[in-house]
Amino acid sequence: MMQINRSTGQALTQFIIIGPLFFALLFGVFETAYLYRAKATLNTATFEAARAGSLHNAKLEPMKSALINGMVPLFVKGDKSIKGLMDAYKNSFLEEKAMSLRMSTITIVSPTLEIFKAFKDERMYKLVDDKKEKLQEILPNDNLNFRITNTKSVTVDGKAQKINIQDANLLKIKTYWCYELKVPILKNLISTIISGGLFGISASPEQRVCNLGKFVNKGSRFIALSSHAVVRMQSPVVSSGGNLQ
Repeated sequence: MMQINRSTGQALTQFIIIGPLFFALLFGVFETAYLYRAKATLNTATFEAARAGSLHNAKLEPMKSALINGMVPLFVKGDKSIKGLMDAYKNSFLEEKAMSLRMSTITIVSPTLEIFKAFKDERMYKLVDDKKEKLQEILPNDNLNFRITNTKSVTVDGKAQKINIQDANLLKIKTYWCYELKVPILKNLISTIISGGLFGISASPEQRVCNLGKFVNKGSRFIALSSHAVVRMQSPVVSSGGNLQ
């Protein structure tokens, strides 16, 4: 009888030590799966946003609309009816607008404003969303294969680089999205680590924006996910609405 009690006590002690670690690993697997799905969704949505930008003169609004549409799957809660999809779109739309109030969800990495000024041309042109032609400054996009490949020196990310008109017509964008962590307890630990609460890690600007989201829903914790995409412009780039930095 004493042997049974001793064995039971030993097993309980081992469970107390190993149990939390086991459950932390198990919950970590679940959270990782959720994060992988969210990142894959953002990657696809980012490509769709870049594609929309290439077709709409690198304007931000068409890109944001494509990003919102691309992120809808994260908000579908099992209800795939028309109402359910409309609610999912509404939530994606509201989420993007809330993030954009603090920092644009889409940043055009290239072409920059300096690149645009270096290669711009003034001509009569009808943009995708215009009703008629008008005189405006554009980054030429026609007959790129036959244009001269002379390079010009421009500053990109603080470094002088030599690029040509073909390089200037590569649209590179960066996106971010605040994803709500799902797993209880573990989400608080992850949020603390990535926000600089442990190990002296400095939170990114995007993460600082996402941290403000936790005050919207009490107990919510968010992680900033980011993605990049590169596409060839299918329409001339214009400088409009502060799209070029």
